[in-house]
Amino acid sequence: MMEQEKELTKEQSLELITSMINKAKNDIFITGLSALLWGSVVIICSLVTYANYYLNWNILAYIWWLTAIAVVPQIVISIRESKEKKFKAREDDLYGGIWISYAIAIFLFSYLAAAHPIEQVAAIYLTLYGIPTFATGYGRRFKPMLIGGIACWVFAVLSLYTPYPYIMFLLAAGGLLAWFIPGLILRNRYLKAKRQNV
Repeated sequence: MMEQEKELTKEQSLELITSMINKAKNDIFITGLSALLWGSVVIICSLVTYANYYLNWNILAYIWWLTAIAVVPQIVISIRESKEKKFKAREDDLYGGIWISYAIAIFLFSYLAAAHPIEQVAAIYLTLYGIPTFATGYGRRFKPMLIGGIACWVFAVLSLYTPYPYIMFLLAAGGLLAWFIPGLILRNRYLKAKRQNV
C-alpha cells in the first residue's frame, strides 16, 4: 500500500512538472507584432524611397522619419506583451539587451551618416539588421529569423555592387525576410496558441 502511494506521488510529481513546463512554454510567447511593425516600416520606406527617385517629390524624402514614429507603437506593444506574460525566461533580458543595443547602434549610425555622408549606407544598415535577427533566431531556435539574419548579410554584400535606387529593393527584401515573414509566422503561432488556451 505504501509503495503504491509512493508510485502515485512520483506520477503526480512528473505530471506536475510536465504541466509547469507546458505553462512556461505557453507563457514564453512572442505575438509577432513587433516584427510585423518593423518589417512593414522598412519595406514601405524602402519602396517609397525607390519610387521617389523617379517622382522626386520633396515630401517623400522624409519617409524614413516613419521609423522614429514607429517607436511609439513599439513601446505600446512591448508594454502590452510584458503585462500579458506570466513567466519570464532568463534569456529574455539577454534578447532585450541585444535589441536595445541594436536600436542604439541604428540611431547612432543614422546620426553619424546624416552628419558625414557615407557611400555604402545600405550595406551598413543591412549588416546591423542581421545581427539581432540572427542572434534571436539562433538563440530561440527559430529558423525564419536565422535565415532572415543571414539574408541581410548577403544583401549587405550585394548592395556594394548594386546601383542606387535598386539598392532599396535589397533593404525592402531585408525587412521582408528578417522581420515581416517571421512576424507573420509568429503571429499565426501566437493566435493559434491563444485559441487553444481559451
